[in-house]
This record gives sequence, structure tokens and C-alpha cells, in this order.
Amino acid sequence: MKKTIAVIFLCLFVSGCSALSDRGIVLAPTPDIEKTIYWAVDDAVMAASTQLVYEMRKEISTLIPATSTPTSTYVVPIEQTATMTSIWQGQHKNEEPVITITPENCINRVKFVEDITIPDDSIVAAAKPFTKTWKLRNVGTCVWTDQYSFDFVDGDLMGANTSIPLPKDTMVLPNGTIDVSVYMTAPEKSGRYQGNWKFKTPWGTLFGTGENGEDSVWLKIIVR
Repeated sequence: MKKTIAVIFLCLFVSGCSALSDRGIVLAPTPDIEKTIYWAVDDAVMAASTQLVYEMRKEISTLIPATSTPTSTYVVPIEQTATMTSIWQGQHKNEEPVITITPENCINRVKFVEDITIPDDSIVAAAKPFTKTWKLRNVGTCVWTDQYSFDFVDGDLMGANTSIPLPKDTMVLPNGTIDVSVYMTAPEKSGRYQGNWKFKTPWGTLFGTGENGEDSVWLKIIVR
């Protein structure tokens, strides 16, 4: 009796499903329980692994020190700085002291040493060119450089330039000597002639021989 009722109920259920299908009503299929279980397990594993990776990265970041921002400034180690400084001092220790012209603290004086050419009262032909050369000594405390000149003071110029710059790179230290040459031409008329000369400093002061540097260096010739 129970079996008969179950068969009848099943038939009615099937017939009802067919009728619903004929009317356009689609029944949802019964889900696959086995597949649903696998999907749930895979999703749980993925979530757990993602969380694990996050925790590992967080832990590692606390162990690695923060990277400092690179800088373009190079810091020389202390021992290298000391070495470089000692080399610099060694290079400069043996250098000659720099000599500067200080008009406030030095004295300019000249001493006549000798006539290299045309001694006093030399006879020179009229209108003849010649070169007068003196050897002179620096008996002051200044250094004579190419900024100094040898200038005509008074007397007979005899065709010379009024100012003769000392040669380039001249460096006459105190007690040093220099040969000073002036190109001249003897006058056309016979007679005795004399020209007086002094040095001139870069700041325009004339100086010569004597205790106070007031005497000139001269040239004396006889023209015939």
C-alpha cells in the first residue's frame, strides 16, 4: 500500500514538472554538491595563502633597514684627508716665497758698478749711433721687476727714448745687478754732452744713486 502511494506521488510530481516546463517555467537544476565543496575548499586555500604572503612581507620589511636617499656629495675618509693635506703641505713647503713690491715697506737705491760700453769722455763721431750700457746694483730692499723703467731726467737726450722699460720677466733682488742699455745717436755738432738717468718705480717715483737716491746715473761723451 505504501509503495503504491509513493509511485503515484512520483508520477504526479513528474507530470507537474512536465506541465511547468510546457508553460515556459524552467526549474533550476540541482547543484553539484561535490563541485561546490571543491570550490569552497579552493577559495579558502587561496585566501589563506594570500594572507600568509602579506604577513611574510610585513615581517621581512621590519628586518631590512630603510634605504637612504643617495647623495652626490663624496665624503673623503679621514685618513685620506690627512694624507692629502700632508702632500699639499709638502709641495708648498719647498716653494720659494712669493716676493711682492711693497712701496711702504721697502727702499729703492742704485749703486753704479761700471760702464760696460762708452766710458766717461769717450770720443764718438758726430751723428754716429751707439749703445750705452751700465752695470748697476740694487742696494735697496725692493725687488726690481719689468714694471720698473730707466728714465731720462735731464741734460742731453741724444736721440734716445725718454723711458726704457726693464726687460720682460726681470727680477733683480736686493744686492743683485743688472745691465741697462740705451740706444742713442751722437749729436751732429762737436762738443761735450751729458745725459742724466734714473730708475722709476711702478708707482712713479724716480730714484738713483747716493745716500738718499737723489743722484743720477749719467753718460758723458765728446763728439768730434
